[in-house]
Amino acid sequence: MKLLHGVFILAISLSFYSCKKNTDDLKNTYLPNITTSAVINVGSSTATAGGNISNDGGSAVTERGVIWSTGTSVPTKTQTGSGQGSFTSNLSGLVPNTVYYVKAYATNANGTAYGNTISFTTELTPPSIPGENDPIFLGNPTNAIASTSYPENYLKDNIFYKMAYNRNRGTSVWIAWHLQKEDIGSTSRQDDYRADPNLPIGWYQVQNTSYSSSGFDRGHNCPSGDRTSSIAANSSTFLMTNMIPQSSTMNSGPWAGLEDFVRNNLVGTSNEAYIFMGNYGQGGYNSSNTLVNTIDGGNITVPAKIWKVVVILPKGTNDLSRINSATTVLTVNMPNDNRLYTSSGTSAWRNYLTTVNNLENEVNSYGIPLNLFQSVADSVRPALKAKLYH
Repeated sequence: MKLLHGVFILAISLSFYSCKKNTDDLKNTYLPNITTSAVINVGSSTATAGGNISNDGGSAVTERGVIWSTGTSVPTKTQTGSGQGSFTSNLSGLVPNTVYYVKAYATNANGTAYGNTISFTTELTPPSIPGENDPIFLGNPTNAIASTSYPENYLKDNIFYKMAYNRNRGTSVWIAWHLQKEDIGSTSRQDDYRADPNLPIGWYQVQNTSYSSSGFDRGHNCPSGDRTSSIAANSSTFLMTNMIPQSSTMNSGPWAGLEDFVRNNLVGTSNEAYIFMGNYGQGGYNSSNTLVNTIDGGNITVPAKIWKVVVILPKGTNDLSRINSATTVLTVNMPNDNRLYTSSGTSAWRNYLTTVNNLENEVNSYGIPLNLFQSVADSVRPALKAKLYH
């Protein structure tokens, strides 16, 4: 009796083992076996992904392809034929300098299997070559890049001027614009100060009220008076990315005088100008003659110094070939100090004339890689940087 009982238990055990083995075999052949291939040909907006199906799972593969997303975006799916073997899929519409996650998939009558997940990063957008009259035609002063990976030297195009923006300071590093008589018209000053909605998502946006009660003016980089050809042009100068905390006496006195001198005397109707303006350091004296390092709850750094460089040419074409050692260059570098100026002292900027060489040396000492005129001929650039305006 005991022998029969043992045989019965053994038979049941073997039966269970057989069922388990058959179930495992079924599980292994139920879905396709697929792996994700390495992503190749990665550009700023395109890439090539794919996969390899080594086993169809006992049922023909009717669909295969890849799915991808940024991890927070809605996944996108491509379909690339059917059957076993290797395949590739072209991805398009990608955002430059962005991390993506991709995995291959294969579908048979039993369902869909997915390969391993692979990540890749798209390339930066290739920088366009600026054309004549482009604000940075003479060179990108700090080699700013239009990528959020460079928050302290972010290249931004505000249509009527360009800049390197520093997210951490809440102001530009520099702003550049081109000026000629066609930029001057009859459009009135718009005074529509406002936040710049085109900063990268998640970056702090300086508001039109951010300078309130600070004792500093909302000082223009690209002046309103240099953009009066249309409402759009003038309005663009009131974006807060075009502003810096500037001492009131400086803004209304020598700085306003310098802007008028460049616009009316140096450019006028027969010349054109490439203009660069920037700031550096920390700590300026406000209308109460108090040293202030930051405003707006620390979101905006008050610069210690403000500079401007102007290159003047007769109106014409082929500007780079026309720039020579005789070309007019005006450079000023002025403390952001309300105690030093008066509103009536519109010519006091002449007390702060310097050379580009001296300016670059000082700005570089603050960790800013200022290097002007990079596109100007090597044989001419040193002479321009050594010029002191008289």
